[in-house]
Amino acid sequence: RRCCWEQRCAPGCQGRLLVNSPLDLIDTGKGLKVQTEKPHLVSLGSGRLSTAITLLPLEEGRTMIGTAARDIVLQGPGLAPQHCYIENVRGMLTLHPCGNACTVDGVPLRRPTRLTQGCTICLGQATFLRFNHPAEAKWMKSMIPAGGRSPAPAPAQAAALGRGARARPRMCWPLTRHGSHAR
Repeated sequence: RRCCWEQRCAPGCQGRLLVNSPLDLIDTGKGLKVQTEKPHLVSLGSGRLSTAITLLPLEEGRTMIGTAARDIVLQGPGLAPQHCYIENVRGMLTLHPCGNACTVDGVPLRRPTRLTQGCTICLGQATFLRFNHPAEAKWMKSMIPAGGRSPAPAPAQAAALGRGARARPRMCWPLTRHGSHAR
């Protein structure tokens, strides 16, 4: 069921009604599902006392992030005024750390890195964001065999796993100077 926020907004509500929004708000009966077709970040707020999540759209072009950024303003320990930026070029999104503390899936970044569906970004010391790319997620889901839970490992990876190697998926790929991905 789709939520109708116009009917549910209580008198004195401080929030804005989402009408003609690119967000789909779906009442599942046990929770509220929010989804969009555009790549976005999900912020869990600014500390332990925050009680909301925020979806931050990543439009085509450059999105500057920081404590005094023009696009996405975040607060937290270790965040710089112009902390980093994410560049969206035809659906390929790359995080540029600008010399500041940034990690993707726990890996510290020193150069621009392509973001992939579901990766976790930490900016500064404790500002956590999840990157969602709906088109990439849809493509990834299409690669899962019918009845399976995840894609089968590539033959080389399967052989390595057979020799006792641990599978560690690569969630981020640093870019080389020429814009291709180092693997």
